[in-house]
Amino acid sequence: MLRVLVVCLALLALLYGVKIALIQLAVPEDASWSQDDAGAEGARVEAGAPAPLGEGGAAGDLSAGLAAFRAGDDAKAVARFERCMAEASEPSTRWSCATALGEMHLVGAGSPRNMTKAVALFEEAASAGDPDAQYNLGIVYGATHHDGSDLHQREALAVLQLYAASTAGHPGALMAMGYRHMHGYGVPQACTTAALNYIDVAKRIASVYSEGMPQAVELIRLNLHSKDRKVISASEMNLFVQIATDGDITVQAAIGKRYLLGIEGFKQDYSKAKYYLRMAAYRNHPAALALLGYMHCLGLGTPQNLDKAYSYFVSAAGQNEPLGHNGLGFIYFRGSNAQARNLRFAFKHFNESAAGGSSDGMFNLASMYLTGTGTEQSFQKAVLYYTQALERGHTPAAYALAVMHLNGIGTVRDCDTAVNLLKKVCERGEWVTSKLVEAYEYGEQQPDKAALLFLKLAEAGHEVAQMNAAHLFDSGQSSLLYQGA
Repeated sequence: MLRVLVVCLALLALLYGVKIALIQLAVPEDASWSQDDAGAEGARVEAGAPAPLGEGGAAGDLSAGLAAFRAGDDAKAVARFERCMAEASEPSTRWSCATALGEMHLVGAGSPRNMTKAVALFEEAASAGDPDAQYNLGIVYGATHHDGSDLHQREALAVLQLYAASTAGHPGALMAMGYRHMHGYGVPQACTTAALNYIDVAKRIASVYSEGMPQAVELIRLNLHSKDRKVISASEMNLFVQIATDGDITVQAAIGKRYLLGIEGFKQDYSKAKYYLRMAAYRNHPAALALLGYMHCLGLGTPQNLDKAYSYFVSAAGQNEPLGHNGLGFIYFRGSNAQARNLRFAFKHFNESAAGGSSDGMFNLASMYLTGTGTEQSFQKAVLYYTQALERGHTPAAYALAVMHLNGIGTVRDCDTAVNLLKKVCERGEWVTSKLVEAYEYGEQQPDKAALLFLKLAEAGHEVAQMNAAHLFDSGQSSLLYQGA
């Protein structure tokens, strides 16, 4: 049984790993495995999307209300949500609008703050099975206390709502139940149960499984939230472009990479990426050569051509560029028209990539050790290289290590370590990062909106959000939990 588990894990990890660096280049920064909440800070229906047949104006009102909220027009958002509730024929749309409207009343956006109305709307939607409303109720029940009410009863109601939302796959509720079982907050302390809750979210974030095959997409950039990334000004961008045009190959490669990824103020543009990378590659810049190889390998702004990709990877690897070695490892692992599959060569280049400091190379090398592909099988070396990749912020490595610790593969069985790793993976998902970014953007200007987002994350076990929520309440900046309204 252990052998079967190891082989399955290793094959999935290996197939995932050999493509991880390649595919992540194709993913826009705001890519997400999950839908945002149907509440005021997110949407099941994207702004501007056409209403589904049979739903007409109600879905349009939901979409418009969410767009208005994001634009800061709270009064318009409230009016749209109210009309949506009155006109919706599709129950799920009505409950989404009820949840969104409840959040508006809770934070006092577009109308006076009214917790009573907010809770009534959440209860109506939650009783109909809306997981976002159930999660919100869990937060309210757990964080508030009425005079004369039974604390244990409210805590039990909170757990009941969180459990209901978790059974519907709500990421925050699954994380919350994992965190509660991890520490025994309101539920029995049970590490295995915590792991089962976390792993349901973590495996989607790591994108290990998709229709029985690994979906090789690194959705999470671990230099983490867009709030923390430097975004250069238009004048700085123009200056860099001018320097690149004047022939600085380092700047050419840097601009090409940013256009390829769509980061730091550069809108993703494959044509411009290819233009600048070619300028640097013409003068043999190793990273530019490797990135052009990835573009041809994936067909980004150019027809997919593994043989052309191979030639670029060879040129980059010839200068000991880790990205080039990782690309060659992928080509040899998969094989192409011109290059036969060669697992020994794949192992060699993944090893070179790892030695050069590439977290993807480390992950791929670990995967080959895990399955004994192209080299002698070694669970211990697999753990070593997964750990090194994890230290460089590699999400799938954290997931792989968690599964190994959970099952005692290559290391002692350690449920606590596994749960902590799974928690880290979950906190690198879009559900968490998008809310953190929004909360920081609201900041002191709209403390109640920020407090609600921090509360959602705090219930899910995010320690930084817990401290931020506590600060807003203790300093008196937010009255979100005040029972007077």
